[in-house]
Amino acid sequence: MTPQGYALHIGLNAVNPDNYEGWNGELFACENDVAVYKAIAEKAGFQSIYPLLTKAATSQNVLQHLQDAASLLQAGDILLLTYSGHGGSIIDANQDETNNFGSMDGFDETWCLYDRQLIDDELFDCFSKFKAGVRILIFSDSCHSGSVSRNPVAITNASSTDPANYTRARVAPLNVLMRTYNKHKSEYDGIQAQLKSGKDDIAAYVVQFGACQDDELAMEVWGNGMFTAKLQEVMKEEINSYNDLFIAIKRGFAANQHPNLYHYGDKTHDFLAQAPFSVQPLAGVKE
Repeated sequence: MTPQGYALHIGLNAVNPDNYEGWNGELFACENDVAVYKAIAEKAGFQSIYPLLTKAATSQNVLQHLQDAASLLQAGDILLLTYSGHGGSIIDANQDETNNFGSMDGFDETWCLYDRQLIDDELFDCFSKFKAGVRILIFSDSCHSGSVSRNPVAITNASSTDPANYTRARVAPLNVLMRTYNKHKSEYDGIQAQLKSGKDDIAAYVVQFGACQDDELAMEVWGNGMFTAKLQEVMKEEINSYNDLFIAIKRGFAANQHPNLYHYGDKTHDFLAQAPFSVQPLAGVKE
């Protein structure tokens, strides 16, 4: 049976200010990033490819796609999940970061979707629904993206724009995040209270590329995020594995932004040794 590839590409050039206490989160290159990842998925032969741009990038739409992918994909299939937008943090109301990972910072990490923040606990819960042997590949071009599916470090001070070279950081301001959480505390706490899954509950194998370390800023400049632009550039080279891809991306990267590679789950097959974005798994190779 031919392996199935399901690709979901999320890119937000803004968020709904009504749900972020007046902040619109303006960016200019995230939808362009979606076009990059979509082209990669098409070239790789993914059968199901879904872009969610700005207003369509709601929590309901993202979670529904992940639910659909979990139902569809079988062992040996692959989910490609990409996110370009603001990264944020939220109070860890259910204290899962401490319980699961030994983190004491008191924050969960988030993706700033159009209608609300998507909490990393929700990603864990979604990933726990995937069958054993499914490969989940994530590219997160956002701040705090080093381990968005794990534990964040809050960034407390960052300039959102740099007019000198038209760069912009993909980080939600802390004061906006705190106001938003306080206004919608019951909603966010209620979401977290229902979610208990951790990385030990995930039978799929998750490999995540992050644009930066947890205490750094992911920048965009001109037409794309710097991380996505570098990925697009190195994909023109002969890259034989995800490890090679990570080495190529890091080579010559900006001094103040260091991409990250994080992986966990069922490592029965050596996912990292496979050709990047290949729908066909490398069968029979053990770690």
